[in-house]
Amino acid sequence: MMKNVLIVDDEKPFLLSLMGGLEAYATDFNVITALNGKYAVDILKTMHIDLVLTDIKMPEMDGLELLSYMSKEYPNIPVIVMTAFGTTEIEDNISALGAVKYLEKPINLSLLIEKILEVLESQPGGSIRGITLPAFLQLVEAEKNTCCLKITSRGKTGYMYFFNGTPVDAKTQKLHGKEAAYDIVCWENPTIEIKHFSSKKKNTIGTSLTHLLMEGFRINDEKKKTSEGKEEAGKDEEEALVFDEVSITERSDVQNPKENDFMSAQETLKELATIEGFAGAGCFTPTGETLSIFSTDIDNIKEIGILANNVLMNAQKASLEMGTGRGQLVHIQTESGCQIIVRCLNEGTDPLKSQPGKAHIHLVLVLKNDSSLGMAKMKVASVAEKLASDFRM
Repeated sequence: MMKNVLIVDDEKPFLLSLMGGLEAYATDFNVITALNGKYAVDILKTMHIDLVLTDIKMPEMDGLELLSYMSKEYPNIPVIVMTAFGTTEIEDNISALGAVKYLEKPINLSLLIEKILEVLESQPGGSIRGITLPAFLQLVEAEKNTCCLKITSRGKTGYMYFFNGTPVDAKTQKLHGKEAAYDIVCWENPTIEIKHFSSKKKNTIGTSLTHLLMEGFRINDEKKKTSEGKEEAGKDEEEALVFDEVSITERSDVQNPKENDFMSAQETLKELATIEGFAGAGCFTPTGETLSIFSTDIDNIKEIGILANNVLMNAQKASLEMGTGRGQLVHIQTESGCQIIVRCLNEGTDPLKSQPGKAHIHLVLVLKNDSSLGMAKMKVASVAEKLASDFRM
């Protein structure tokens, strides 16, 4: 059955140009166009759509409003967002949190075709679905929107308020401020309604969206562990260790290590478990792909690692712009006392990309407290050196 791809953008010349460039793939998929979100909704109501590509800034009904509508009515349709903001940073941050993909304008036609085919070929396996809540929140932040989001999931309703892209307030039936935001960001399969408001609300959150996501995941993980109980208490310590599945994504700049490299990397990461308060650790590429994960006390080390990895990348860019050289380490301390250390090891000359024959990895360590920070930083540097041989490109 022929697949239908809906492209939504308010620039007619841009749409005509895309249609011309995609003509060669007319036997693979049909292209339908809409000039704004309102027209896109009419199309979604009248025909089956397999993929939506949408701009964000449009008249009548913008891209965020369209995605909000789709979260309720068509949650399983995958989305590719076309934007003018820093798509690499955003994609690095949430690439593992949802199926949303990003393309930066002006559009690279070859990359667009690659992503369209990638999404369409992934169906109907069920692995790709519509936009997730963390992804949507990242878009609100990136586009510096001022809005109220009504978020509903499994009978629960919450509200998050953003002013110029910054989260300023949140509430649920029982919680308010940061505590409400920590709870809401972990809600699964939500429907999202977006409303704009003009009055400035008092900031009851006082922290970044990245922090809200990371801390929210950590709190949610602890709640799950408490409710599930200590089922593994009677087993040997080694059997109780939780090994997350290693995930390697093939990219043009990343080669898949051999299987013995995976085992070697996990054994190396295991050295960090000797640090007091150890919860989990992961090794990532500079673009956020997971190389290896080891955890004893946290289930969502992958999500935390990706977000922490993005913090390091932003810090490195900032330090380079300040003329102080490339930043090597970021230390994040949460309000609850959790410590996250992110260390860069780069044997190449390019501060932000991997180079052939050179190791470029980011090591993330999560601790439950700050009792061993000094030793942890030294141990992280040592372990990063050992991992270099496993993941030299």
